[in-house]
Amino acid sequence: MIKNIITATPILFSLLFVGIFAFPERVSALPAFTRAHNVECTTCHTIFPELNEYGEAFLKNGYVFFGTDKKKSAEKIKATSSTLVAKPAVAPVADNVVKGAGDADLLNKLKAGTMISADAPETAAVPAQAVDDGRMKSEGLLISGIPEQLPISFTANIHGSYDRNAVNEFDFSTRTLKLNAGGNFKEKVGFFGTYILYTENSAGISNTSQTPTNMTGKDDIVELFIIGRHIFDTPINIKVGRFQPKLGLWKSNNKLSITNSYDTYAYTVGSSYFRIEQPQDAIEANMIFGTRLFFAGGVVNRKEQNTKEWYLHTSVKVGGADYLVNEPEIDLNKEETVFDFLTLTVGGYGYVGTNGDPNTVAGATPRQNDFYRAGVDIDLIYKLYRLKMSGVVGNDDNPDLTYTLPEVKSYVTAIEGQYTIQQNLIAALRFEYQDDGTNIVRRYIPTIAYAPIENLKVVAEYKHESGTSYKSAATTEIDNKIGTLGVTFGF
Repeated sequence: MIKNIITATPILFSLLFVGIFAFPERVSALPAFTRAHNVECTTCHTIFPELNEYGEAFLKNGYVFFGTDKKKSAEKIKATSSTLVAKPAVAPVADNVVKGAGDADLLNKLKAGTMISADAPETAAVPAQAVDDGRMKSEGLLISGIPEQLPISFTANIHGSYDRNAVNEFDFSTRTLKLNAGGNFKEKVGFFGTYILYTENSAGISNTSQTPTNMTGKDDIVELFIIGRHIFDTPINIKVGRFQPKLGLWKSNNKLSITNSYDTYAYTVGSSYFRIEQPQDAIEANMIFGTRLFFAGGVVNRKEQNTKEWYLHTSVKVGGADYLVNEPEIDLNKEETVFDFLTLTVGGYGYVGTNGDPNTVAGATPRQNDFYRAGVDIDLIYKLYRLKMSGVVGNDDNPDLTYTLPEVKSYVTAIEGQYTIQQNLIAALRFEYQDDGTNIVRRYIPTIAYAPIENLKVVAEYKHESGTSYKSAATTEIDNKIGTLGVTFGF
């Protein structure tokens, strides 16, 4: 039996590199967005699910794909039209036959022939939007805006880990299987949903917090929301449903690691289960101002509480592609500088809320906790290097919901450096510091992520935690060493 995690760690990393040579070279990935838009996973991801600049823009714009410009699209359609099989034209349908709202001219042209040849009369040509990658869309789907491809995919995680301090030192298990769906209707309304089909954990709702202790429980909707894009022809988007409020620069799954969220987003205080990355039932308004400023703000309606919670976020991007995927102009006549390869994104946020038991008996001490979080994130990219820095401060006036624990101020930071060894092989090292009033913890997390194919990620990581816990009368030392080898894949 292995007695020391140091012995186990080389084994895990060796297995990773065995996997590198055992798997075939890159092929096209298959999850929902790649099927819907006929693109590769690397269009939006470094190694999925970590997003690149294009993926961030896709997310911020309500899942609308930018693709090529209209001229290139028209050329593509003209080139593919010669492969279409001609069908005899039928007489156009009279306008009075058309039922419901829609473009009557478009419907007439569609009725005139669902497939046309390249030498067909120009007046009978089907509009560009009727052709999708060389195929003719169903006329009903085209008019209604329903995606032709079902925008559904699955994501699964399988982990193997070793923890010498655990009751069971070795743990090999299937962690989660999730159903994902997302897309847009005529680029007017975006939608996204994630449903847990299976997890080894169980969901629970605390009677004293009204916050799920684990939002990744089986039979639980993690996210389900719609986005109204450019409401009343303004830059403002309205987001409604259950989702992770826009606070930090990265969502909880936007990372290389498969087991460790950024602690600035994941830490809790006392008996309060609130986490920055916690999905909430909320309404959010967001917008891109100009091309490089992003603003978001919203209100959260926690279950069984009349009090509302509020949040704000703003971020600015300098260098690289902007939030509308416009690449910066390059002057080939001047010498290269550091700024030609530098991309800097800075974001700040604040969250104010109340959790606890709203149904306190009259005359009793309210079991509620007023809290706030305020944080700053920095994302710096230079060529093959990436640096992520995150910091948050918080305050909870009744963290254990009984007023036996005094007011707690929390301070958490995380710094992660990444280096792209190859396009599909990235190494990272993260340091975290957490002071939540009852624990002072330092974490060191080296990670290697490899994508042998675009929809499959193999990760080897090691976490070393050290610090002190003050939860009991006598302080205890924290010393945890955990090695993990995991696989995440989508289909």
